Amino acid sequence: MKILAVDDDTTFLALLESVLREAGYDQVETAQNADEAVRLIKAKDSSYDCFLLDICMPGENGIALCRHIRNNPAYRFAPILMLTARLDDASIDAAFKAGATDYVTKPLRGLELGARIRTACLLTDHMKKSFGLEKATEALQTRLDSLVQSTLAEPLDLEARSQCITQRDLEKALCLLPKKVFALAVCAFRVDDIEQIYQDLSQEAFRALLSEVALGISRSIAPRQHYLCYTGDGVFGCVVVNGKRRRSDVPALPAKPGALTVSGEGFEPREIHLSSHLVADLPLQSGSCAVDALRTAVAKVSEKSLMHRLQRDLDRNRLRSGAVVPRRPRLGLSTRMFSGSSDRKAGTGERE
Repeated sequence: MKILAVDDDTTFLALLESVLREAGYDQVETAQNADEAVRLIKAKDSSYDCFLLDICMPGENGIALCRHIRNNPAYRFAPILMLTARLDDASIDAAFKAGATDYVTKPLRGLELGARIRTACLLTDHMKKSFGLEKATEALQTRLDSLVQSTLAEPLDLEARSQCITQRDLEKALCLLPKKVFALAVCAFRVDDIEQIYQDLSQEAFRALLSEVALGISRSIAPRQHYLCYTGDGVFGCVVVNGKRRRSDVPALPAKPGALTVSGEGFEPREIHLSSHLVADLPLQSGSCAVDALRTAVAKVSEKSLMHRLQRDLDRNRLRSGAVVPRRPRLGLSTRMFSGSSDRKAGTGERE
């Protein structure tokens, strides 16, 4: 073990070297001040396993030198023992805050010093192993998260980034609202082309994008007090609450927040378009009434998105076949179309 001892007293340094050799530590280098110690530490051929630092030294004291050593990544866990002639609680406390491992009082006793060094080394080894296990655990968790492929319909928990909870948690919160707090409006939003976004991004990037969308929706609704949840499949539910009985006391909720420009880690900035559904004529109630309205809004916006996708696929198939795709009517046939078709057939039959 290679030890660097720093003290401004040359006589004490000579005594310290002798005591360390008796304790079984032969590789000892010394410095008389912090500047000299820093030069030795920075030398390319120097690598120390333990440091003994006098607290009271002219110029930069031992506590400042201890902090300097700890800031060096190579000595993040190295044992640092402080040497002091008096038990000054304030100095000892400052030394521990700077990163000291232990302290030894002067005059030195060989057995005590050797035992303190061995104990500090055991503590350092334990800290290194704990740190290594922590890093390995983080890497394994990251790897597992990348391997676990959540489905598009899964109601992810986005609360850590955007205060956006799951629909189940929101429904519980609505049922626990105080009697004087009323649900004034309920709406739902769905990210257009969420399927393509889901395919283009990694799991982590997809979660980050949803969090940014949740933040954008929340900003568009603010300053109204509201709760936001993610139900899966790119759908967000929102409930605006207030303690006033008159709906006119609260500004009207926008039916659609418009296009959102989002950016985050793992994906490039992009513009997100939202479909929406607003539940009208909601009674001034909370509890089960608000829960039912939330479920209705989520189902309606999902239905709208499904109809839109079906119509888009139908249009694409017609274009491939060379058929003309009219803008109106959209998906579905009205009773007038059926009756008109029957009348034409009947008229054709009469002419025949």
